[in-house]
Amino acid sequence: MDDPQFDPDAWTARLFRDHERRHAYDGESGDALRSWQAAFREDLRSVLGQDVIADAGVPSLAPARTDSESLDGYERQRWTIQTETGLRLPFYLLLPDDPDPPYPTVIVAHGHGDGAKELAVGRAETDEQWRQIEADERDIAVQAVERGYAALAPDMRGMGELTNPADEERGYRTCHTMQLHAQLFGRSLVGDRVWDVTRLIDFVEDRDDLDDGRIGLTGHSGGGAVTLFAAAIDDRIDVAAPSSYFCTFEDSIASVDHCECNYLPGVLGLGEMWDVAGLVAPRPFVAVAGREDDIFPVDGVFRAFDRLTEIYEAAGALDRCELVVGPEGHRYYADGVWPFVSQHL
Repeated sequence: MDDPQFDPDAWTARLFRDHERRHAYDGESGDALRSWQAAFREDLRSVLGQDVIADAGVPSLAPARTDSESLDGYERQRWTIQTETGLRLPFYLLLPDDPDPPYPTVIVAHGHGDGAKELAVGRAETDEQWRQIEADERDIAVQAVERGYAALAPDMRGMGELTNPADEERGYRTCHTMQLHAQLFGRSLVGDRVWDVTRLIDFVEDRDDLDDGRIGLTGHSGGGAVTLFAAAIDDRIDVAAPSSYFCTFEDSIASVDHCECNYLPGVLGLGEMWDVAGLVAPRPFVAVAGREDDIFPVDGVFRAFDRLTEIYEAAGALDRCELVVGPEGHRYYADGVWPFVSQHL
């Protein structure tokens, strides 16, 4: 008798059905909830590769300002810091003209695409990039500074200035090659981007004009992934607002074709996405989604959020956890983010 045809979808479904998630939330509250968070957070840091990076030695930030421009209502500065040996992270720092610092501060994680941090500060080179700014509200750092926040907008690794032109010549995206190479060393591109965010927080802490007691983090799509994971492991982040990312791994990353840089090896051995978001509790968390988003389906968003509210209720912080669903597809929803950030930051 011939063997039955192998069904990859059925194989994946079996993994979800049978694979144990050792930090799956199971109704803990009080001290047990805090113990669950502490143990989960430590293992998540390991899966993200944070210890691998740290063990190689953490250099001084050595911040350097390379450019500055006065614009309408704010100043846009370009900086670099050393986040690990051999890598200087480029980012924009937008400072409001308000003469009364320290400013509450928002770190902005841009989404996947060639515009990178330039989109976040409202700069574009192509018609498509202008469309993303105007229709998809991707100028997130400008939105922040116009609301009185200082805004830091870095390039995510594998995009913007952190790409390798030789990859394009070979027909690859740099984020593709960086993800595969990172995995050889027990790292991942998501984890590397999270590391860069934690180093930006170090930068904030070193400055008198930035309020390190009021730090928000928001991002779109792949930047939403960075927002979720960074807030889960770093409690210096006071408000987290991922847009067009929060869902379930099963309904999104595992069922829809995404770029390799979205994948975090080993994460489902720890927990589902609602479990990861539960590490943010009791700090404020808003998930913003698009009703017509076809890569982070809204049914999965609702399912994940229902489970997340159980954790926030156990933490006594149900009023600090919200879901906002916009009417369109995969885009940034400013109206879903900023009222929540303003309320809690």
